[in-house]
Amino acid sequence: MAPLRLWLGAFLAALPVALAGHGDPIAQKYIVEFSDSKTSSASFLSTLNDHGIPASLNHDLSFALFHGSSFTLLDNSQNEATIVKQMSSWPMVKKVSPVRELHQPHRDVSSVAHGSLARLSAASHGLRRRATGGHEVNDYPQVMAGVDKLRQEGYLGSGIRVAVIDSGIDYKHPALGGCFGKGCLVEFGFNFLDNSTDPWEGHDGHGTHVSGLIAAQPNPYNFTGVAPNVTLGHYKVLGKRVVKTGTDIVTAAFKKAYEDKADIISASFGSYRGWSDEPWGQLIQKLAEAGLPSFIATGNDGSYGLFLASNGIDNSAGIGIGSVNNLYSPLLLTGATYSTRNTTKEFGWHLAGTSDFSNGTYTLYPSSLNTSVVGDSCKPWTGNHPNISDKIVLIRYGGCRGSVQQANAVKAGAKNILFYNNEPETYELPVQDPALTGLGMVSAQTGENWVKLAASGANITLHMISEKYAKTIFINETNHQSGGQISRYSQWGPSYEILPVTAASGVGGSMLSTWPVLEGGYAVESGTSMATPFVAGCIALLMEARGKGKVTPAEIKSLLSTTANPGLFHDGVTASPILGSVAQQGGGLIDAYKLVHTTTRFNVSTISFNDTEHIAPAYIRINNTGSLPRLYTVGHVGAATVYTLPDNSSIPQKNKLGNFVDRVDNGASLNFSSSSVLVAAGGSTVLKVTATPPKGLVSRRIPVYSGYITLNGTSSDDSFSVPYLGVATAMRNVTILDTTEGSNYIIDSTTKKRVQANQQFVLPGENDPIDTANTSYPIFQTKLSMGTDLLLIGVKAANGHTILPVSDPKTALPRTVEGVTGPGATSFTGVLANGSYVPAGNYSLVVRALKIFGNRANPRDYDTVQTVNFGITYASPVASQ
Repeated sequence: MAPLRLWLGAFLAALPVALAGHGDPIAQKYIVEFSDSKTSSASFLSTLNDHGIPASLNHDLSFALFHGSSFTLLDNSQNEATIVKQMSSWPMVKKVSPVRELHQPHRDVSSVAHGSLARLSAASHGLRRRATGGHEVNDYPQVMAGVDKLRQEGYLGSGIRVAVIDSGIDYKHPALGGCFGKGCLVEFGFNFLDNSTDPWEGHDGHGTHVSGLIAAQPNPYNFTGVAPNVTLGHYKVLGKRVVKTGTDIVTAAFKKAYEDKADIISASFGSYRGWSDEPWGQLIQKLAEAGLPSFIATGNDGSYGLFLASNGIDNSAGIGIGSVNNLYSPLLLTGATYSTRNTTKEFGWHLAGTSDFSNGTYTLYPSSLNTSVVGDSCKPWTGNHPNISDKIVLIRYGGCRGSVQQANAVKAGAKNILFYNNEPETYELPVQDPALTGLGMVSAQTGENWVKLAASGANITLHMISEKYAKTIFINETNHQSGGQISRYSQWGPSYEILPVTAASGVGGSMLSTWPVLEGGYAVESGTSMATPFVAGCIALLMEARGKGKVTPAEIKSLLSTTANPGLFHDGVTASPILGSVAQQGGGLIDAYKLVHTTTRFNVSTISFNDTEHIAPAYIRINNTGSLPRLYTVGHVGAATVYTLPDNSSIPQKNKLGNFVDRVDNGASLNFSSSSVLVAAGGSTVLKVTATPPKGLVSRRIPVYSGYITLNGTSSDDSFSVPYLGVATAMRNVTILDTTEGSNYIIDSTTKKRVQANQQFVLPGENDPIDTANTSYPIFQTKLSMGTDLLLIGVKAANGHTILPVSDPKTALPRTVEGVTGPGATSFTGVLANGSYVPAGNYSLVVRALKIFGNRANPRDYDTVQTVNFGITYASPVASQ
């Protein structure tokens, strides 16, 4: 038996380059970057086979800016870590990285047209129609961002090629030109799912929706895309049955867009990560250096709080886009009418699942006459109430699960329910109680109006028509609750390296756009997925106005941030009298008109003052490209300081509507090298900025402060704000492995209970398959309070000091978000990472997470958890280490 020796240095020596991380690595799949252009994918595969490593080629990724390929290892009995380490030592190999999963964002489709509109939409297959100037009736988002003024000046995106990388597109839709190829609106693209040149998708609406936001042509709903005269390209990497893809496919799509001479790339997908060392992100950097900007959605998981940077924008080149809500809530609903006090009016409702209402007349029965009630029907009904089996019960949504609300109403006798939302939109309810005949939702405004009428003594009668036969009605309601505010779902940064991830925000909440013809033709959807193509369309107008190649991607990113309008902190229900955090909104809502016409430019997009251990002055270079000198008064407006951690926990929590991340008004103090700057025509000057983090904060809760450096000229269109952020604690001291809240310990695989000290396990031998249902073995439940760039899991003998690796090292992990991301559990059945066994005896598991900004070679820079000792014996012999 070999001695049990493995020190940290050996642990790190065994670490392959970028072996693991999140999005979750896809088993056996890798991206290799070659050392030079002489190596081809074919020659690399030949070398693999020569070394006894069978593999197949997935994608040849070599082109002018990158040399490499992606491949799949075909023998799953071979140790991946050993193979990657071997490949990494070859002169032809610069880097080996796992292929990681990327996902469609969480979807919020609030309403979809149906029936006759779909039949109408399917009728047209002609060539594209060109839009004209001016603006349409339903162009409120464009007015919010100043696009309408550019359209009135004649800018429509003519001559600009925009590549959308998404779930495919229904280019047969008449508002998307009706055709694909030369002379069509959608002229180029590729389908990476079936390796064909046709990106058509007739069912999944995401790609069709985002494309319409860029370039939709005139249609029955009186809106057009931001830049309707662009030429679209579409690269299908997701679809109806393919909700996740790999970073190698996305890298191949970005490569193809570059080769197809795209001027702009828009991509609305990603996965949590927060670390910058990723081939896709590095390709985005190279594309930016070559003049091709990439716009990436920040994600829709704002309720999970800070430090959830997505792939592709966790470096300095990707342009991350957040979301602001539309001032209005357009709704495509099933039409019906209601009568009260001798008047009949039309209303719309949204179908839930497979339910429907039978044709007929129903009395409306509100379960509460309080329009602000929280938890309506969240508890069993009490008191006397009429027979409600022949009525439609109206319930205010929220306060508990919709299924609970339904169940309590059903117990009270309900057969039909209409929810009214506690937010402006409507959407399909995820669960339907089987005892219900009809289930749907109306808007907050409709429901509140009915409750007020009922409270005044009015009787309300609903005249319902089956969704199969009803017409689609279009309603555009004012969003009084959150219109014009930062979308609550807009995802938060910064990255773990304290890089800002959101450059600016576009309009993304409640966006009306195109939808596959077979699925209804038009839909309203919300998300940073919508804000991103909206901004990409604005940049097409910028390129048309300034000229292609005249503004670099770095300058575009800076223009977006510094000309934007910051919004107030908003929890989804109410706004606070302080600006929202830069970590969520970036520079704020973009001002397309200003970014096109300004002659002042900055060398930065957003300043990071880092954490307290790495804080340093920032230098802003102000360039005046105009013909007249510019005088600016320098100032500062603080934004909300937000806490990453709750007051009583070391683990970030999910936040509910109206109960957002904790904020305080304590802001940083800034010192400027000058209170005003005069910039000569065609000249530049440098402003030095020194930050002092806010005082009086709880550093353990990881406070993120931010604000805006203002440079005000003589007019409103000559005023700018440079966003900044920092962390008012030392990230090296932040807890990674929390042990105070029932996590990061070992459980018994059979009982699921916490393992007690010296508990004994009898494990199968080397040649015996493990019966996971009936064999008890220890499982370590890993939960990361914050991300780590290196996670090591090992086993140590009770009477020893040496740690042996149980699994391969994991790198670049995000913090745990329950049910969404995290390193997962590690089972220990006596087997080490190299396939050998530890001898029978008493052991503990030792888990080490590298602290943020920690040194891998320094044992003190690891957050370490050691479990209780447990004993193992084997049912049959094993070959020990």
